[in-house]
Amino acid sequence: MRIGSLADAAGTTPRTVRHYHRLGLLGEPRRLSNGYREYTIDDVVRLMRIRWLADCGMPLGEIAAALGDTAATEGNVVADLRALLTGIETQQRALTRKHTRLSALLDDAVEHRPLTALPRDVADALGAVIDAAAETDREALIRERDLLEVMAISGTVPATFFETVTATLGDHDLRQKYLGVLRRFSALEGRDPSDAASDIDSLAAELVSMLDLDSLASAQTGAAADPVEISQLSIDDIVPDPAQRAVIVRTTARLENTEQPGSGATR
Repeated sequence: MRIGSLADAAGTTPRTVRHYHRLGLLGEPRRLSNGYREYTIDDVVRLMRIRWLADCGMPLGEIAAALGDTAATEGNVVADLRALLTGIETQQRALTRKHTRLSALLDDAVEHRPLTALPRDVADALGAVIDAAAETDREALIRERDLLEVMAISGTVPATFFETVTATLGDHDLRQKYLGVLRRFSALEGRDPSDAASDIDSLAAELVSMLDLDSLASAQTGAAADPVEISQLSIDDIVPDPAQRAVIVRTTARLENTEQPGSGATR
C-alpha cells in the first residue's frame, strides 16, 4: 500500500502522514526495491488510532504516551485526559454563554430594539424612564445606563443587583427617590471632595439604604466566580470625577462594613 492509499484510508493527507513520521508517531515502513514505501494494514490501524485521538482533542505530543509508546505512567495519561476534559467543559460553558447572548441579541434585532448587554427588564425600565424624563435628567440617566452596561459586560455584578434596579425603576416612589439620588450625584460633578464631604457622606448613606444587602450578599457568596470577560477598568476609569468617585468608594466601604458579621452596623 502506497502513502496515498494509506492517507485515504485514514481520511487524511500524505503530508500529514509524513509529519507523523517526523514526530515519531508513525514508524517508517520498509522500502521496496524500487524505493517506494510499502505500508501494511498495521500502519492503517496505527494511523487511524492517531487520527482518532487527535480528533478527540489530544495534542500530538501526548499521543505517543496514550498509545503506550513512551515510559509515561498510567497516572500521567489519566491526568492528561482529565485536563483535556476540563478544557472542553470550560469551552462548552463559554459557548453556552455566547449562545444565550447571541439569541438575546437576535431577538432584540428582530424586534428593532437597541443592542445592549443589559438584561432586558433593566433595559426596558431604563428606556421608559429616559423617554419620560425631563430634559434636565436625561443626560444623567443616559450616563447611568452606560455605567450599568459596563457593569453588566464586566460580569462582576450579581444578577440580583439588576433585579433591584428593575424593581426600583418599576415602583413610583422608589423611582422618584432614585431620580433624586441621581440628581444629587450629578450635582457633585466638579466640586472639591473636601468641600462636599457632607453631601458625599449623606448620599452614600442613602445609596446603601436603597440596596438590597441580603440578596447582594447571598449572590456574592453563592455564585461561582467566572474568569471570563472580567473587566480591568478601575474605579478611576469608570467614575473620573473625584467627588462622585468618593460617593462610590464611601458606599462600597459602608456595604462591606454592613456585611461583616458582628459589625454592629444597621441598615
